[in-house]
Amino acid sequence: MAFDEKFISELKAKNDIVDVVGKYCVLQKRGNVNYWACCPLPGHSEKTPSFTVNSAGQFFKCFGCGRGGDVITFVETMENLDYVGAGKYLAERAGLALPDDDRDVKQIAKDRSDRERMLSLMKTTALFYVDNLRNGQADAHREYLKSRQIDRKVATAFGLGASLDMFSLPNYLKSKGFTEEEMIKCGVCQLKQKDDGKSFVYDSLCGRLIIPIINNLGNVIAFGGRLLEKKPNFAKYKNTKETELFIKNRTLYNINNLKKEKNLHGISSIIMVEGYMDVISVYAGGFRNVVASMGTSLTVEQARMLKRYADTVFISYDGDGAGQKATVRGLDILANEGLTVRVVRLPEGLDPDDVIKKFGAEAYGNLLKQSIPLVDFKLYNLKKEYDLRDTVGRRKYIEEALKVIAKVDLSSEKEDLLRKLGKTTGTTYESLSRDLYKIEGGEQKPTEPAAEQKTPETRDATAARFALCAMLFNKPYSVGVSLDGFDMSPVHRKLWDILASYREAGKEVFPSELSGEFAGDELVEYNAVLSAGDSVFGTRGEIRYFIDCVNSLKKETLENELKELNAIFAGETDTEKRKQLLLAISDLTAKLSSVSRR
Repeated sequence: MAFDEKFISELKAKNDIVDVVGKYCVLQKRGNVNYWACCPLPGHSEKTPSFTVNSAGQFFKCFGCGRGGDVITFVETMENLDYVGAGKYLAERAGLALPDDDRDVKQIAKDRSDRERMLSLMKTTALFYVDNLRNGQADAHREYLKSRQIDRKVATAFGLGASLDMFSLPNYLKSKGFTEEEMIKCGVCQLKQKDDGKSFVYDSLCGRLIIPIINNLGNVIAFGGRLLEKKPNFAKYKNTKETELFIKNRTLYNINNLKKEKNLHGISSIIMVEGYMDVISVYAGGFRNVVASMGTSLTVEQARMLKRYADTVFISYDGDGAGQKATVRGLDILANEGLTVRVVRLPEGLDPDDVIKKFGAEAYGNLLKQSIPLVDFKLYNLKKEYDLRDTVGRRKYIEEALKVIAKVDLSSEKEDLLRKLGKTTGTTYESLSRDLYKIEGGEQKPTEPAAEQKTPETRDATAARFALCAMLFNKPYSVGVSLDGFDMSPVHRKLWDILASYREAGKEVFPSELSGEFAGDELVEYNAVLSAGDSVFGTRGEIRYFIDCVNSLKKETLENELKELNAIFAGETDTEKRKQLLLAISDLTAKLSSVSRR
């Protein structure tokens, strides 16, 4: 499906880029048209904001990672969608009906994008697995669900299914018109070579309980498979491979149900667990605000995804050593993205599923209530590494604990932690406070890289920006003013040529429509032009400043011409030509004097 220009214009008009981007990060307004934030784009993490959104031009630009574009480009990047998918997403957001597609079925099928084919294959596969679980052939799978206390209602909520053998799935997908290449590309089937050199495709999760992985848009993007019983040399859980649809570090399991819960009832916090069955068990226990990472350490992208739904995250990983280490690794990532982190301490050797099965949902709820803040958990975990009955162990624990406390921002929180540390170690608050002061005062801050030396902006660059800005925003005093023949940078010249063509055609200028004409460094400068009026528009000297800017451009242009003529005159030996050059120099000098007096 292709979108015409009229639909795209309406789509952008009804999806203000500031509103859209504001759902993914906290924007701070600076000036009249610019908003700034730490870059939310996948693959870029920063502590100093270098990501800007321009409300007038309706575009974004990150000066750190270099990426930029319009609202459609932004949604493509953040939601891992193609252009058509991003258009549909924004159309649904704005309540816009998609353009009618009057092509016949064969033409639609022919023009369908690879991504749409992949999504269709994944949905067909998910329905096939669900049907297997329900049609009476998957007794072992149903017995397994029964043993895990997962009823049909919960199984339906998660779209659980069953793989029966190696070949039923590829044969079924072939009957639906999908090719073996598409099955392999989507990760649902794998290719295997036989001893005779021939190959065949087979269900990559054959025999397992199937757990579909669904994104926040409700699309099946991958599958997880759980063995029904232990088998040597076989992993308990297995995911289909990463594809164009499925990127592990940008995916959270059960994000689709979390989104539904937020939309229906609202949520104030999110529970983060380790695995699929933990999610399903916690959900079945009545806690609908639960998700899991995809078997990898928490990533910045996952943290940002969580922040779109709530500001507080309860980390509820397994109560064993490995789970606790994973917890510590993820804490700082979440906190650095502005999330409030609380850690749920589970009994040693138990996971959330075990707690709910053995002690009930109420007991798990009590553990949530008893959760502790990030810094307290770090100290709790640190304490387990030392024998506090031993003098050396106690001193080492105090030393390491003070390093943790030193990173806390609030003085009141530091005081509370120091009192707790003193009580635990039998040390006075005063001595701990003095030691903390030494640590804080003695910490050598990393040397800041020398600021990049920038060439001071030329007079005409500043003047050109404001003059062009006034014209872009259709200021009455700029009507009829021409910049033809003035010395300007290539991007300023390009922008003036566009504005001049609009004027000649009698068309009104809209800044947001012109952003697509620029890319890379040009887009950076276009942003500077749009921002040039931030501190001037609305002031008493606005008109006078515009006139001064135009005169400045005239003056610098005349000065440059005069320099060139003087250089030519100095090298010219022909008497007649020197006379002509003197007349031209005199004429330019008079014009320059006239401009300077204004």
